[in-house]
Amino acid sequence: MRGLPPFWLPALRLPAFWLVVLLAPPVLAAIVLPPFGQRMVVLIGIYALMGLGYQLVFGQLGALNLAQGALFGLGAYGAALTAPLLGPLALAVAVLAASVPAALVAVPLLRLQSHYFALATLALASLVALAAVNAESLTGGANGLAGFGAALPRGLALLAAVWLCLIAGVLVSARLFAGRLGETARLLREAPLAAATLGIDAGRWRLIAFVAGGALAGLAGGFSAAVSGVVSPEATGFSIMVLCLTLVVLGGARHPMGAVLGAILAVCLPELLRGLQGAWLIAYAAATLAVVLWAPEGLAGWIDRRRGAAPPVPPAPALPDELPPAAGPRRLVLDRVVKRFGGVEALAAVSLSVERGEIVGLIGPNGSGKTTLLNVVSGLERADAGAIALDGRRIERLPAHEVARAGIGRSFQAPPLPGESKTADLARAVVGGAPFLLLDEPAAGAGERERQSLAAFLDRLRAAGRGVLVVDHDIELLSRTCDRLVCLERGAVIASGTPAAVRADARVRASFLGLDGAAA
Repeated sequence: MRGLPPFWLPALRLPAFWLVVLLAPPVLAAIVLPPFGQRMVVLIGIYALMGLGYQLVFGQLGALNLAQGALFGLGAYGAALTAPLLGPLALAVAVLAASVPAALVAVPLLRLQSHYFALATLALASLVALAAVNAESLTGGANGLAGFGAALPRGLALLAAVWLCLIAGVLVSARLFAGRLGETARLLREAPLAAATLGIDAGRWRLIAFVAGGALAGLAGGFSAAVSGVVSPEATGFSIMVLCLTLVVLGGARHPMGAVLGAILAVCLPELLRGLQGAWLIAYAAATLAVVLWAPEGLAGWIDRRRGAAPPVPPAPALPDELPPAAGPRRLVLDRVVKRFGGVEALAAVSLSVERGEIVGLIGPNGSGKTTLLNVVSGLERADAGAIALDGRRIERLPAHEVARAGIGRSFQAPPLPGESKTADLARAVVGGAPFLLLDEPAAGAGERERQSLAAFLDRLRAAGRGVLVVDHDIELLSRTCDRLVCLERGAVIASGTPAAVRADARVRASFLGLDGAAA
């Protein structure tokens, strides 16, 4: 490894086993296989490029994009239309023909969530397919375009071009998603609210993934035009989208080699089953179902498991041993903040403040509005009235990721990522360096030793100049660690002051402590 030149550094994130699997098809095609076999390897590379782009949105970010096949077709048409004039440079046009429309439609599409996004991308694919059929003067209509193939790479030159692009894409993907980008993608996919409170702009990342995935689909479409020498509306059809989705699911939606293995199955399996004549589709469906049932992580993940390779597990964040002095805004102020859900007023003109270097405990019975208050301050919910400011800068209209960047970190009642502890969630909020932290029941489910550790850590946060607004039902813990307590009831502040004063308040004893006339 020491003697490898810097050019090969990206490959170091892909194990040697997978490097051999990745390099074997083009090497064998160039040396051993006949022209028909070379063509199949070229098709494998083309579909793998399309699938690699699809992994960015569907695999890494978990969004069901049904327009990847249409973007593939746009790339094919872009290459076909410009090849007579530009020659091989038409492949660059293929990239632009898919990525530019993807960028133009991405902003409105990516605001949609879940099935609405899937339906919108399906509508986009349908529009592209209709245009391919009806814009006859440009696309040739149902007959398509032909006669351009001689201007594009062919034979071994095409094989080399396709696989060099694919190999570079796989190596870059493996390197990028093995690091911080992979953790960012996991947060966006599995814990979007936590990602927003860490300052991660989900819209920006989805835009980048959608456009980059479209660019790879367009490049694959351009190569497909070079292989066939003909482009027809079928290149934009839904069958291409189904093929793309199938190969990514079968190969592995997030594995660096998933698209490659899926493409090998998609190209080779139908050829191997041709001898079954009319029954080959049933055999193909059965083979696909077998992979889904016995290798739900995809074929690449199943192979890793059989090889004994441990799946990549990102290290859980840990509370830092040292806390640097806080910097940034010095005061968080809420002024008569109101939040309504339908006819229910969850927050009724709440006013409070937190200074840097101060710990304020927020208490109240269940349903009193504590978590809603944290959600409003952190930007996960929008206030209906009132003001929230950091050193006078109004933030109540900012999206959550901008609130986080302004200086507010957040932890959650339950760990946002499966299998993580509350300590990891707290650590993730703290290590960002935000001068103000909103902690939602950090002691829930903790034992006495863990509560003592939490109290000590809160003291360290105070000493480092962090301002903390902490929600918890452990009144003894809050009384020991907080400078002030604020009690909510039905969304309104009923008491605020030192822990002793708030605990002695008759309304607090009645509503939260459940005491009547007894000492708190």
